[in-house]
Amino acid sequence: MFDITSMLGTSNSGSAGSTGFNFADYAAIKNGSYGKLVKSYYQGSAREVESQKAATAYNKTDSTNNTAKASSASEIDKTGLGQIRKDADQLKTSTEALGKEDLWKTKDNAAVANAVKDFVEGYNKVIDQASKVNSKEISRDVKFMKGMTDTFSKVLGKIGVTVGDDGKMSVDEEALKKADTATVRSLFEGNATYGSQIADKANGISRDADMNSSLYSADATASSVISSVFNQFI
Repeated sequence: MFDITSMLGTSNSGSAGSTGFNFADYAAIKNGSYGKLVKSYYQGSAREVESQKAATAYNKTDSTNNTAKASSASEIDKTGLGQIRKDADQLKTSTEALGKEDLWKTKDNAAVANAVKDFVEGYNKVIDQASKVNSKEISRDVKFMKGMTDTFSKVLGKIGVTVGDDGKMSVDEEALKKADTATVRSLFEGNATYGSQIADKANGISRDADMNSSLYSADATASSVISSVFNQFI
């Protein structure tokens, strides 16, 4: 009987002979498992490629959206509304800090002086930014703030805070350090005080900035029809 293994150079069906033929490989090909393995490999590679394409497309879209959002925010802030909202919120926070009882319990004159300087800085930022914003509502709130500050200008002067012709305030730090803390406290702590009314208007300016922002399109140009009609009823 003819022995095929003699031609292949081995009697071991699981190892390669001098011809390099391997029965294990042959068996895998014959029963289809080799083909299945190859097919599975290429299917996996295809899925990986598609996954990479999807990830690339997502990252590109996300990057485009982020760029668009940043551009839109930048364009809207050309109106100055975003900045004055931030300034008004800061003023509200610094004013309320002077009205907190904890500040006065410490009897720390340096802390009180720093709080007053923060308030003045925040107030001046709002006054300055308001001149760059085209809003009837914000202008009205700022006018009220200036009127209140003018009314209390003499008392403010006693603690080293001077009101200029432009409505902004300046601080004499030496005079502020020597100021009677009871006078400072009377200006800011409690309801119906100078500080509480300034904080209320600062909050109003922040709301007005949000309201006015809705009247502006993405290219930072106001809808003249909407704004003009709106302003007639205010």
